[in-house]
Amino acid sequence: MTTGRLVLRALVVLGLGGPLAPPVQAQVGHDPASSPYEDLRGRQAATIGIGTLAPGRDPAGVAPRSGLMLTGRYEIQLTRPLWFFARLGIAPSLERPIKDPLFTDAQRAAGTERHLMVLSEVGLNMNLTGNKSWRRIVPQLHGAIGFVTDGVTRFDLGGYKFGSAFTVSYGLGARVTTGTPWELHADLTRVHWKYSYPDAYGTGPDPLVSNGRLGPWVGNSVLQLGVSRFFFR
Repeated sequence: MTTGRLVLRALVVLGLGGPLAPPVQAQVGHDPASSPYEDLRGRQAATIGIGTLAPGRDPAGVAPRSGLMLTGRYEIQLTRPLWFFARLGIAPSLERPIKDPLFTDAQRAAGTERHLMVLSEVGLNMNLTGNKSWRRIVPQLHGAIGFVTDGVTRFDLGGYKFGSAFTVSYGLGARVTTGTPWELHADLTRVHWKYSYPDAYGTGPDPLVSNGRLGPWVGNSVLQLGVSRFFFR
């Protein structure tokens, strides 16, 4: 190969890699340092919370009233966005009206009583942003089944007791990440259970339940704020 050809080939190589060559674009999407998304920690979590149980108003007006509820929850990751959870909620003292169906109007009110109420459920929880948080927030949807009980076996003077009932629930929640295994958690749950009234509630000239439905399903609300600890990153 002649000297002239070597010089020409060198100039071509320098020209392709020199100032005339376009810059290489290597970055696609967000710079990891400035991305609003962050990988989540842990595959299991324990949450302790405090909140409010607000029972819906039942047709007979003998449902427990709103009160404080303490909750504990444990979660296990099934897939990247889907978690299994079990939750236990304890309302230490809810007030419930007592009514006597043999009387009418104001004479029916026979005082109140207070009882412990326990809500237990298992279900599935889904992270809407997958296994990542968005600006440290993880919106969630959840659904569950379980039971609720006040532990009372005796009937009141009107022939009614709350007892135990099967529950179906659904709701919205959110994880707030902190960059550590500790996180904040909030959720609002709608819990449905069925009341079972005695026959006396639907009889007489002025029955407590005028529509004749002695086993109505009623929606109730649970609002919870808690602190979570995640394990097994």
